[in-house]
Amino acid sequence: MNSTILNVFPSDSGDQRLVLAQETDAAGTATLVLRQESRSPHVGWFVQSRIAIEPNQVAALKMTLTSNLVKETTPTEEGPAVISFRTAMAG
Repeated sequence: MNSTILNVFPSDSGDQRLVLAQETDAAGTATLVLRQESRSPHVGWFVQSRIAIEPNQVAALKMTLTSNLVKETTPTEEGPAVISFRTAMAG
């Protein structure tokens, strides 16, 4: 089996990542896969789980990720809200 990494999505921890890859078997059949990988200092990166994405699922996945249903989080240009407190004298 031959595997070509298309993209790597690192996690915040640095020890986990998602890998989008194309795997080709001996017959030349290509399959798109999403792999969850972990890193160990002793063995390096290894696959925890693997999901094969069927051809009819690829188009639906692409449509979902590029639709208006998935909102990207963009920072607002407004500054933080400021609440003013009146100065009070103790006592």
